[in-house]
Amino acid sequence: MKQRFKFLTLALGLLMGMTMTSCLGDEGEPMDGRFGVVAKVYSSYFTSFRTPGETPILITPTESSINAIENNNAGFSMSHLNGQVVAIDYTWNPDLMQFPTDATEYDGVTLTSIYPLDAPTLVVNGGAVGSANDSVATHPIISINPQINGYTYKPYFFDNNHTEIIVPVQYYCPLNSQATSFSVSLVYYPDDVATQADKANGILRLHVNYRVLGVEEFSAQYKSSDITYYYGLGVFFHSYRLNGNILSAWGGMQPSAVNLVVDENSYNTKLDDQQTKHDQVYPVLSYEEYAADYSN
Repeated sequence: MKQRFKFLTLALGLLMGMTMTSCLGDEGEPMDGRFGVVAKVYSSYFTSFRTPGETPILITPTESSINAIENNNAGFSMSHLNGQVVAIDYTWNPDLMQFPTDATEYDGVTLTSIYPLDAPTLVVNGGAVGSANDSVATHPIISINPQINGYTYKPYFFDNNHTEIIVPVQYYCPLNSQATSFSVSLVYYPDDVATQADKANGILRLHVNYRVLGVEEFSAQYKSSDITYYYGLGVFFHSYRLNGNILSAWGGMQPSAVNLVVDENSYNTKLDDQQTKHDQVYPVLSYEEYAADYSN
């Protein structure tokens, strides 16, 4: 099995959780595949994955590859991820099966890794943004509209139900520091003045808050997007489900639009730095809008 996830085990295991991998396959066999695919888990008689948008791709891996992941990761069960958004890698032997470039189904492929993308959502009542110590951002984010290798990533709805938001969060990771944990949560402040003003116009205003515990300052050496690119981790994309506490607090109705608010700094990890841009607002797009804008 390739050691492409060794960095996670050594550097991020205590902070981010483990990427589930299998040990199937022979290094000498021909291999084609797709890596870092965002999809939702559907488990019933068999497990399949569906990609975002109005015309999703259906991915159905072999039972043996799913069993391999479960057997090689103690305490992990695929059924516990049913309905969640994940990032997956899957492969196949092109000498044994081939798929057209515009394939809408990949059946019988080998699932080689899976990484849950679900991140926490919070509702904080009582006053302005920052009034609750368990929700406020401690450090800025680089961007949720990052430009990487000529492509622009943006937040988008997984599908037309508008109950899951996929957010590409580029941030500096506190590796090689004394940080005890770090997380990127989606927070709704129903009593905030700006939030109430947006709600009057049918807009749900949510804050993407980056919290690092255990340290105040740390190196701006490691970007989440770079770690994802080089090591195949799911620390770049985050999935937030709105159909629980947030939509209930909003009033149960579907908002006409969703705006995400972030504090950004591309240069360092200090929230109070003069280069930090506070309250930057980004709309959540449909997947089709996101795909159309992806390379612009």
